[in-house]
Amino acid sequence: MIPAHEIDVYLVDVCGTLVRDDTTLGLLRHHFGHTQKRPLRKVAFRLMTARWSPARLCFSVLEHMTGKHILKRLVIKLLAGEPSDALAHSAVRYCADLLKERRVASVWRLIEQPGSRGRVLLASASLEPIVACLADKIGARYVASQLEQRGGVMTGRYAEDLTGCKEQAVVAKYGADALAGRVCAISDNFSDRALLEKASSPYVVLHRKAHARRWRGVAAIFLRVDG
Repeated sequence: MIPAHEIDVYLVDVCGTLVRDDTTLGLLRHHFGHTQKRPLRKVAFRLMTARWSPARLCFSVLEHMTGKHILKRLVIKLLAGEPSDALAHSAVRYCADLLKERRVASVWRLIEQPGSRGRVLLASASLEPIVACLADKIGARYVASQLEQRGGVMTGRYAEDLTGCKEQAVVAKYGADALAGRVCAISDNFSDRALLEKASSPYVVLHRKAHARRWRGVAAIFLRVDG
């Protein structure tokens, strides 16, 4: 393990890594659960995302077959016509809940070592409002997926989806030097494998012990969610 003071940047995934939630679904669940407007959207969201709903199971099968995030794009469509500042307010409340109850303790111990604070860069395909809130609370930089909006109203589409494009997004926003030094990369997401393979100090968050098989060939340190 490279000492904290020798790491130039901690590149940290958010969903399932920094916190236990899928924060795209979590933010929308929080948003629709606290608004009295458009109740049918709240019902539609629940039908699509409830853990054991037939719709959720169908989406899981389709996503496994196609490799595409079908559910995520469909639930984003439910935001069409919503004011962007309303989602931002929801993100502030949801962020407080995440930091209070949903931290992945083993990851937080790593990034809060003496010398590491202030050099964290959150790299997430989750939505900017929630990633920005989390970054602000810990004094970190960030890159995140952007929602399309017109005149302060969301269209229900992505302006930029960072799935599979985190490295490019970091370089575009902060320059090539942002990842030029010793990088400690932390993620539970297999789509981040290339980032971890390039990192000086890679860490993989395991939600299940069996998931270690996916990471064969990556010289990573494994962190347990409950560790």
